[in-house]
Amino acid sequence: MKKLIATAAGVLLVNISALAQGTILLQNIGPGLNAPVRDFNGALIPAGSSQYTIELLAGTTAASVAPFATPITTTTWVGGGYFGVGDPGRALPGFAPGTFPFFQIRAWNNTGGVTSYVAALIANQAYGPGPVFQLVSGGGLSGLGNPSASPPIPAPALFGMAGYVVPEPSTIMLGVLGAAALLLRRRK
Repeated sequence: MKKLIATAAGVLLVNISALAQGTILLQNIGPGLNAPVRDFNGALIPAGSSQYTIELLAGTTAASVAPFATPITTTTWVGGGYFGVGDPGRALPGFAPGTFPFFQIRAWNNTGGVTSYVAALIANQAYGPGPVFQLVSGGGLSGLGNPSASPPIPAPALFGMAGYVVPEPSTIMLGVLGAAALLLRRRK
């Protein structure tokens, strides 16, 4: 009977640990990470610029990055183009601790109550997404964090992220219109 209970407890622990979710700090600075965000004029985003929202997308491959069902966002700007410093670690549903997922960030201007990227696209306040990058080891950490480990493994920052330029929304629209014009011209 003791063996049966011990076996059942072991299986239960393995299954529970398989459900653990990795954690990440949605910030672009840390030991070994320096990826500031610049506006379309090339200036670093200043402190207190709560008009910009950054959203994290993730995937197991570069081609599969997608937003989470419950968006993971921040509007915390500490100056010099840095966001998210001091924000808590965020659990990434579907990504195990210690893994190295692919990430992408996208931004929008949230003035006027724009609370999602889709709403920002409609209001012409969305900016193009940044490049896709893979999480790399950094700051003495390897892969996504695990707060339930013993001892707990802290959430890492976005190690592997390159600097990001927030382009002007009208520039993006002109690019989309130009691409559409080329496609229409090609059909004729």
